[in-house]
Amino acid sequence: MCAKQLKDVTDVDALISYLKDKGESHTYYYHYTSWDSFLKIYENSSFLLTRGNSLNINDQQEAFMKGAPPIWDKTYIGSFAYGYSENMAMWGLYGQPASDAIRIAIPKTEMLNWIHAIKEVYIWDGAPIDSIHADVTLNDIVYVSGEARSDNLLLSHQNKTLETVNVPALNGVDTFPQMTGYIKNAAWRYENEVRIRIELPYVVDGNEKIMIKIPDSVLSSITVMEGPSFDNKSDDIYNLLHSQGRIQKSAFTGLLKYRSLCSLCVHGTFEKK
Repeated sequence: MCAKQLKDVTDVDALISYLKDKGESHTYYYHYTSWDSFLKIYENSSFLLTRGNSLNINDQQEAFMKGAPPIWDKTYIGSFAYGYSENMAMWGLYGQPASDAIRIAIPKTEMLNWIHAIKEVYIWDGAPIDSIHADVTLNDIVYVSGEARSDNLLLSHQNKTLETVNVPALNGVDTFPQMTGYIKNAAWRYENEVRIRIELPYVVDGNEKIMIKIPDSVLSSITVMEGPSFDNKSDDIYNLLHSQGRIQKSAFTGLLKYRSLCSLCVHGTFEKK
């Protein structure tokens, strides 16, 4: 039986079950991104996940010090967040450039129907090339502080904590192979991450991304929040979503001013590739 609270977790299997249960419990699933990236998601009815030890991942510490390298070589992640409130750090980290920043929201029912219906994933090399059956989960992340592999780690999830010194079966849990893709350093706790975690049955060399298809029911359920410094778009999808009332403004529109790297550049302005 799945532990209902973090304090009731007694071993690694119970911890993973707890994180999966919590991962499927959120009212909405939020993804901070750019308008251009969202257009690719919407137009292609697909979502790309990145291998967890890719050098393109922001958190390099997770792949080096959490879980186990052989599992990372075949594990791919797609990150979402829970909690309705806007996250200023997430706007700044993932909403670049600020004029294109958005947060998409997927309701619980559609998210769960999507994840439970995934039967195969696709190896991605600029386009889908091979399909493969894989283990797909939707799980929260547990955050850990303390010395690596220690008997005395502090596990955190939402506002709850658990000291592993009181749970011998969890001593050194941060490097258990089973925890690959389920645990991160507490420095990332502010993200409230819930992720799509996909573990392939074998390592696929040379491919850092896989693709999963998005059903029309999920696409039609998505709503978009514009970032605080978002510039209105004129493309067909923006006009369609706006006409359907599926675009809303940030509560901080015009009230947030992140320093642009271009302000430090001799060229002075930003120009897309």
